[in-house]
Amino acid sequence: MLKNKILFSLLAVLFLGIAFFYFTEKGKHIKRRVRLELVGMNVIGPKNEPKTDTETEFDYAGTFMDMEGNRVSLNQFKGKTLFINIWASWCGPCRIEMPYIHSLYGKLKDTTDIAFLMIATDEDFNKSKNFIQDKGYTFPIYHADEGLNSSLFTKAIPTTVVVSPEGKVIYYLNGTNNFDTDQFRDLLTSGSQTAR
Repeated sequence: MLKNKILFSLLAVLFLGIAFFYFTEKGKHIKRRVRLELVGMNVIGPKNEPKTDTETEFDYAGTFMDMEGNRVSLNQFKGKTLFINIWASWCGPCRIEMPYIHSLYGKLKDTTDIAFLMIATDEDFNKSKNFIQDKGYTFPIYHADEGLNSSLFTKAIPTTVVVSPEGKVIYYLNGTNNFDTDQFRDLLTSGSQTAR
């Protein structure tokens, strides 16, 4: 009888733990964060495998608004390796990967031939700016106030695109990832070295 009570108690605790991780926002957040850490340690791969088709030409058409309200053309980034992330302040998965992007940016921000374009899709750009400032992120953000071109259009966020200096899409991922890994930094820096 005592064994049955202990077994029942263990099963109840197990069930409650599973319910917490699968049905509560806090549990889902912890689960996503643990998964991203495991991706960063190369224990598991990203949930969605990135596409690494190096034959796709990137479309440099279009402009965005920077944090000061200036128009910025994609054309001005030709010849650089581009790390482009499409996100919104209300997007939970976007928020989860931001610390990893911020860490990656901190390590590569002085590399002049790599550009980070964090493209916000919030209707109100002030929400995007406030989110970045509240979190203390220092990477540059841009507003997609005129929409996204064919190379960047996506039905889901976050979406990350890496463009080589030659204008080829060398990485495309729709979903979250821990980008602050040796392997990903190598992808960015090897692309930027070919431009020299």
